Amino acid sequence: MSDIDSRAFFGAVLKAIACTRNHNPDESGYAEGVLAPTARIREFEKELGDRPLGPAEVDQVLAWLDSTFRTKHTPAEEREHYLRRVAEVTGQARARAAVAA
Repeated sequence: MSDIDSRAFFGAVLKAIACTRNHNPDESGYAEGVLAPTARIREFEKELGDRPLGPAEVDQVLAWLDSTFRTKHTPAEEREHYLRRVAEVTGQARARAAVAA
């Protein structure tokens, strides 16, 4: 996992969150399901600094990303697109595995 480009990983994850449209008409869960996980991702990126990401940390960030997708009711095809993009940009397979889940 030390070969993962952390900057590219976080950039791709945050871009996916920003670019996915909210298809959920119920705005009550938006703060908890989108804003809070996004803030956690940004905080975690700052805390990480230059230290490489471990497999469990990648999984945690992808879980936060998935939370935003679920809250926004992001269609499966769009989720797949962004998870593939995360995998391409970072050169890692964990996001690809999340696509199959």
